[in-house]
Amino acid sequence: MLKSYFLSAIRGLIKNKVFLVINVVGFSLGICCAILIFAYVTDEVGFDSYHPDGDRVYRVALNRHFPDRENSYSTTPPPLGPTLKAEFPEVENYTRIFKPTGQTRVKLGDKVYYEDRFASADSTFFDLFGVKMLEGNADESLKAPNSVVITASTNAKYFGAESGLNQTIEIGDTTKFVVTGICEDVPKRSHFKFDLLISIRSLPISQSTFWGAYSLHNYVKLRNAEDSEVLTAKIPDLLESRMGPQIESILGKTYQEYVAAGNVHNFFLQPINSIHLNSRLENEFEPNGDTRYVVLFSIIAILILGIACFNFTNLSTANSVKRSKEIGVRKVMGSSKKQLIGQFITESILITFLAVVLSVVAAILLLPTFNQIAGKNIELTDFNPVSAVIFLIAVVLGVGSLSGLYPAFFMSSFEAVKIFKGGVKLSHKRWGLRNILVVVQFAASIFMVLATLFIVLQMNFMMNQKLGFAKDQVMLVEVSNNLRTRYQSFVKDISNQPFVSSVASSFHVPGRQSSGGTFQAIGVPATERFLFNLFVTDYDFHETYDMQLVSGRYFDNNLSSDTASVIINETCARMVGWDPDKAPGEQVLITSQPAPHKIIGVLKDFHFTSLHEPIKPMVFLGIPEENLNTVQPQIISIKLSDNIDVNQAVTNLENKWREYAPEEVFRYSFMDSEFDRLYKSEQEFSTLFKSFSLLAIIISIVGVIGLSLYIATERTKEIGIRKVLGASVNQIMVLLSKDFMVLVGVSNLIVWPIAYLFIRQWMSGYAYSTGLNFGLFILPGIGFAALILVVISFITFRAANNNPVDSISTE
Repeated sequence: MLKSYFLSAIRGLIKNKVFLVINVVGFSLGICCAILIFAYVTDEVGFDSYHPDGDRVYRVALNRHFPDRENSYSTTPPPLGPTLKAEFPEVENYTRIFKPTGQTRVKLGDKVYYEDRFASADSTFFDLFGVKMLEGNADESLKAPNSVVITASTNAKYFGAESGLNQTIEIGDTTKFVVTGICEDVPKRSHFKFDLLISIRSLPISQSTFWGAYSLHNYVKLRNAEDSEVLTAKIPDLLESRMGPQIESILGKTYQEYVAAGNVHNFFLQPINSIHLNSRLENEFEPNGDTRYVVLFSIIAILILGIACFNFTNLSTANSVKRSKEIGVRKVMGSSKKQLIGQFITESILITFLAVVLSVVAAILLLPTFNQIAGKNIELTDFNPVSAVIFLIAVVLGVGSLSGLYPAFFMSSFEAVKIFKGGVKLSHKRWGLRNILVVVQFAASIFMVLATLFIVLQMNFMMNQKLGFAKDQVMLVEVSNNLRTRYQSFVKDISNQPFVSSVASSFHVPGRQSSGGTFQAIGVPATERFLFNLFVTDYDFHETYDMQLVSGRYFDNNLSSDTASVIINETCARMVGWDPDKAPGEQVLITSQPAPHKIIGVLKDFHFTSLHEPIKPMVFLGIPEENLNTVQPQIISIKLSDNIDVNQAVTNLENKWREYAPEEVFRYSFMDSEFDRLYKSEQEFSTLFKSFSLLAIIISIVGVIGLSLYIATERTKEIGIRKVLGASVNQIMVLLSKDFMVLVGVSNLIVWPIAYLFIRQWMSGYAYSTGLNFGLFILPGIGFAALILVVISFITFRAANNNPVDSISTE
């Protein structure tokens, strides 16, 4: 029976080549999109699944309430992990990870490397994280200070085919580290990655007992996964006993008074495998994914696959008229309704199978491009071949059966007597199933176009928004301590170059992570602690970045008193309750500083992070010129003059660098490029969304072409009669097109409220957005209607220009 169905299906499809091509093309596009999105979703949800005890490993994070706001941190105090292990039986083990910002210098012989993926951790790291040790002892490798574990790829880079175990490398400036272990490369689906991991005992931070510093990441491994709530409930009492005395020592107030003033520390546990998709806290190791993207792309896959299925259902139903005599003959020859249904579903599954084969080939060919657009590194080897085959079989059987179900029942219901008497005509009810499916199909396409329009507008808004400082033509040079006493001379030398407008030195620049802390505003109750972002710069920083003052003045190298002064931004002044115009002269006591600092100026607010976040309170500490050699800021900002050859300027600056630091690599970037990278995930998402929207439209157009061809064929006699009676070609085109235009109009009415809710929710994730321009809601609908009209007009124009004698004689 199945063999008969299969052979009949092949013969039927070969007879209807146009039907076959249109359906296979539409289906293969839809399934190809679904496969690529499935790969994306699988990659995203698979993060941190490699840890052997992952269900018991948690990161301790902090939701910090201040009197006037709250912040959430992925970093927590250094003594937290060891104290949790010592105090609570629920904690089996812990590890702490400290990752410095920027690049770390590594020297091996006469070779110098700069590593981005560098961190330090406790010796218990390999007990919590599922990274396998290849050489060395996992339990002992990070116990001793100045020990380092490197990955297999790093070993190959440094030592080639030889083992680097027990070899010595120089990290930082002159500190020697012994390679005590070589581990496998960290899986790419990990929220934390490293190439070099040193013992945290090498750093003073490992011995810190201060509970007010949120400086490193604490992880705990529980004895039982269900103990997470028990442990979370115990932490507040621990804080009172440990943090309380420190608060009283610093502020002169009890812990209870401190809390009563609105200062609350809510520590909570994050399952390690949930961090990538659900955590967007301050001080994350790297930008995480977003559950919203996963859900949205899953919906897109369903929409596109649905559009392709609707195409098949509509075209199969329309094609049934041409097959009515075949169905009549089959019924006369004894075929039952059940057999006919089986036959037509077999055809549907066969078409789906052909589409899946084509879509798999297309997905493999498109995967490198998809990776580039999505910022992924997905490989075919990432997927279990058995699971992939099961998934594809499920697609063939599931999609094929569902999309063929209605046409099969519809065609098998034809009565043989009616077929041979006068043939079968499709119902032209305006709201029959066929038109309902077309409306849903159009609505899905218009929704994606509309969403894409607002996403692109938001991206352009963020990329082109005025930030409040000059980021164009600003070159950032990374500095190592090897300049030593030559630092100030180097800065002066490049300042005198004709292509340089100004130069500034700093530890922080906009677009990168800044330091932070709390201060007490003199004159405000001591229990009120204000959180701020710290920028440590030289006295010329404002000139290079063209920052504007609201009140007061900038730092002055001629005033020695300015070493005890600060500059704040407008938001910082308002946070305390000061008028920005009157804030100069006020004083702040920065936590852990011995004496207050006087405010000498208030800067106009500027965006020192992306537009995802609101402008935060900021404090500037100045480095006087005579201290540059001693302090040596890590970044030199060079404002290049206008209308110069930038490439030549970079070459000249690199030559100057070699004069002062011949043993060091010249590392530079541009501020505008760094800010653009802050929106990398949005750019990738926007590009993906545009690509999938285009594919949805193409699939819809393929369906419209097929449906228009069948409608034009079905109404051939009507067209001929109307032409004989004097109807013009334009009148006939309008007649055949108006039904589609009604469907497009209804689709718009359905989509607008849904799109409005989606876009409003999407925009709420940004501190600054373009807002909702209701006039733009009309544009995608008009554009889509015009596109449909062009396609239908082309087909109906050909039908309307046929000889009416030939048209009438076709039936």
